[in-house]
Amino acid sequence: MPLLVLILSLIVPFAALAWVAWRAHARLRDNARLHRVACDEASAELASLHACVESSRESSHAVLRQLERTLRAIDPAVDALVAFTPDGNELRCSFASGVRAEHFVTARVARDAQHHLVAHAAALRHHAVLSGSLRPFMPTDRRALAIPLCEADGLRGVLYASSSSDMALARNERVARIMLDAGLAYALACEREADRADATYDALTGLLTPRAFRDRLHAELAPGAQATRIAASLWFIDTDNFKRVNDEFGHAMGDVVLQGMADVLRAHTFVDVDIAGRNGGDEFCALVRESQKTVAIERAHALCVAIRERDFGIPLRVTASIGVATFPHDAGSSNALLEAADGAMYFSKRHGRDRVSFAVDAATYAVYR
Repeated sequence: MPLLVLILSLIVPFAALAWVAWRAHARLRDNARLHRVACDEASAELASLHACVESSRESSHAVLRQLERTLRAIDPAVDALVAFTPDGNELRCSFASGVRAEHFVTARVARDAQHHLVAHAAALRHHAVLSGSLRPFMPTDRRALAIPLCEADGLRGVLYASSSSDMALARNERVARIMLDAGLAYALACEREADRADATYDALTGLLTPRAFRDRLHAELAPGAQATRIAASLWFIDTDNFKRVNDEFGHAMGDVVLQGMADVLRAHTFVDVDIAGRNGGDEFCALVRESQKTVAIERAHALCVAIRERDFGIPLRVTASIGVATFPHDAGSSNALLEAADGAMYFSKRHGRDRVSFAVDAATYAVYR
């Protein structure tokens, strides 16, 4: 009996130590596995962020398309991705991907609709999941996650991912992290697009800036471009006696006149066909595409009449001198076309203003009557 007790006294401590060691080893193994999973997920998320940042060089929509691919790789049940942009008191749908979401591409959500998941997340400034009395963006959503994109000066937008399956997006923190990371790239792309828009469009009139217009003109008339195979005419427009407008009525009213000039020009050009820009100061240009020279001259005359007959809100009739030159008849390059149209415009000024003149050849102009 004493021998048995002795044996047990030796075995039990060793067994206890072995069990403790086995448990410790199991915990280490589990921790190592969890660590590998965490590292793999972190690497995947870093790769996703890198891809989104690279996509931001292309456009904000390219970032969202990359995000959509990443989310579906993580959870194939994610079948809709929507982006909302603040627009006054509403959140406007600016991107919608997925068969279910495409029907809602023009939808808007009131920012004070706190029962709506999208508005709720925007007001909360924290990501929110579909639960309780919150209303999803689409009626067929069963799981949804809304991520607000916030900056120091306010809300940039809201990203919304959803699924028609009950098995997806159940408080998926990883999905939230990836959407937040993509949101940084999305905001960067939006800033770049805003900068490009500022550099492309004139702040006062909304027309192309001088540089942007010339870039478009050079591209249109470059050798081998589509436009070089058809006639394209250039209008060069100068507001007559604009200094008098500023001197007598002030620069604020002068800005109103320039905005009115831009409005008339837009009304006499075709959207997605013609190209209109502000040339600086009180001058404007327009490339009239797919029109023969006689048609372009007649359209310029109609523009001239419309400017003369418009009420600009001042007790002074505003008129314009317009020059017209046509490619390739009057000039063989974009720079030569600018010079020819500019020369025709000055010909109009020398012959009484408020009229249209056109290039006859490289050094000859005539007034349209």
